[in-house]
Amino acid sequence: MSRARRIEDLKPFLPGLATLLEDPEVSEVMINGPCNVWVEREGRLHAHSAPRLTEQVLDRAATQIARPLELDPRETSIIDARLEDGSRVAISVPPASPKTAITVRRFGNRSFSAQELVRMGSLPAAVLAKARELLRSRRNILVSGGTGSGKTTLLNALIDLLPQDDRIVSIEDTLELKITRLNSLRFEAGQLGAHNGKARLTIRDLVRHALRHRPDHIVVGEVRGGEAADLLQALNTGHGGSLTTIHANNAEAALCRLANCAMQDGGALPWEVTCRNVVDGIAMVIHLTRREGKRFVEEAIEVGGYDSARKRFSFTPVLFR
Repeated sequence: MSRARRIEDLKPFLPGLATLLEDPEVSEVMINGPCNVWVEREGRLHAHSAPRLTEQVLDRAATQIARPLELDPRETSIIDARLEDGSRVAISVPPASPKTAITVRRFGNRSFSAQELVRMGSLPAAVLAKARELLRSRRNILVSGGTGSGKTTLLNALIDLLPQDDRIVSIEDTLELKITRLNSLRFEAGQLGAHNGKARLTIRDLVRHALRHRPDHIVVGEVRGGEAADLLQALNTGHGGSLTTIHANNAEAALCRLANCAMQDGGALPWEVTCRNVVDGIAMVIHLTRREGKRFVEEAIEVGGYDSARKRFSFTPVLFR
């Protein structure tokens, strides 16, 4: 993922959407094709009239957005770009999609503390208390949920609970976390240079590299694949108080998915051993959901063990709604 324009620079290429791109309440603008625009505002989707967004206009917009990346939509039919303010633009053109599609995800200028999330009703006080206790004792937390459920927002809040004098090394696919402390190091796995014949850095490459920079805590923006094996090894060898997120439907499923990701490692350990590594590495799972425009913690569990006979993780509920 590579740096492109500012979000303001998209306005001339997307006629009729200027007010949406300026509106801080709009978190996402989704263009599904000519004149077909949807907007997410306060967690709810709304259709938006955009008669000037013809296929020709969208083709030109895709080209202009891709140009700073030294990419051409005619040659690269899927493009993922990060704008200078941290917002993201995803572009898909034929043959990857029937029509040119552009999705703009605004990067919020504000982060919320854990106490603010409690006051907003997003984070139960009991879950915060348990998370604080575990992080202070250098145990690790996995945050799970679907797309747009608030995982990054909660991860930012949990990072603030870590000791201020400790060193944090974070690894993200694209820089979204707001880590302001001086003793921190941030890595971004992007595809800049991939089109020039250079090898693309992966999250897994950066997880391995991060260990050479003396982290007290490791934060991985999202686990998706074989990097889970390296992360679990790090969590189980002296990097307690670390955090990561994963896509899953519920808290227990998040543990299974983490194990499945670790199994994608070329030299994967047996399933039962991998699950026990998950138990050793993850003390708590906090699962978020989005419902009726609201994002909140739906489940939280404290991980107890792995029952090989039942092939299930054992855990103690901290919260079930």
